[in-house]
Amino acid sequence: MKKIRSTRKNIFINSLTASSKITFVLFFLFYLISCHHFQQKIKLVDSTSSIAFFEVEEGDWKELFPQSILQSEPSMEHLGDLPKILSSIQYKRGVLAYEDWDQLVPDSYVTEIDKFVQKIKNQPENKVYLCSYKIDDLLSPNVKILKTSFYILGTKHGLVILFQEINTNISFPTQYAFEDWIIIKPTKIKPIYKPELWIKNKDSISLYKEKNESKTLVYGNVIVYKDFNLLPNPPLYRYPKEEDDLPKDLEQWKTVPEKLKVLEEMRKNKLITDEEYQKKKTELLKEF
Repeated sequence: MKKIRSTRKNIFINSLTASSKITFVLFFLFYLISCHHFQQKIKLVDSTSSIAFFEVEEGDWKELFPQSILQSEPSMEHLGDLPKILSSIQYKRGVLAYEDWDQLVPDSYVTEIDKFVQKIKNQPENKVYLCSYKIDDLLSPNVKILKTSFYILGTKHGLVILFQEINTNISFPTQYAFEDWIIIKPTKIKPIYKPELWIKNKDSISLYKEKNESKTLVYGNVIVYKDFNLLPNPPLYRYPKEEDDLPKDLEQWKTVPEKLKVLEEMRKNKLITDEEYQKKKTELLKEF
């Protein structure tokens, strides 16, 4: 039997062209390197059925975080405040919703995170952790989840929480297992300008802003706590700010139909020419 299998294997290999053999070998090497690189990125250190904690190597998290944050001195001193911060973070339920906000991290998960913090906060080494949790879909609990993942960086003066995923909708072709949903692909943290997070507790907490030579970058997915070297002045509790948010735009949009009606009346009464009417109408429609 072994001889037959070996013969089949040799026939398969010999049937490949030279270029196919090279492609096959390169693909296999790329796969091994990718797997090894992934294993280096994060290491699972604690978990339950719905939440997982990973340790992130220093050489790896420094590739992912905004440049200014990398200058902070790591420390575990303020890690005990993490549950309090997470409890104050709200998320926007829908894209079109205005004031439909809810607590991002459920209280039951805040409790589990607090247990993990108590285990690690007194360890001698300063490390960066990644927390990932899932919430089952109510209608399809076995194949659909909402997934949130965030990095936890303790600094000498405070904490930085960097969200990589915020209620990401994930579907599986069949009933998923623990190994399926905890798969993490570390990616560089980039600015987010849409209003996804809102900080209700305004005690030494802010969204993160980074200034460079040409512009100011707003990270709506990064929260800074207490670290005066990183806290913007004034603090930013959500972005766009409340006064710049959707209702103001909606009020402007409501006035456009009214202006069009007035414009139509002006044309009927020959107060403006047809050319002026068309020009102004085009401007109003663009505004709408």
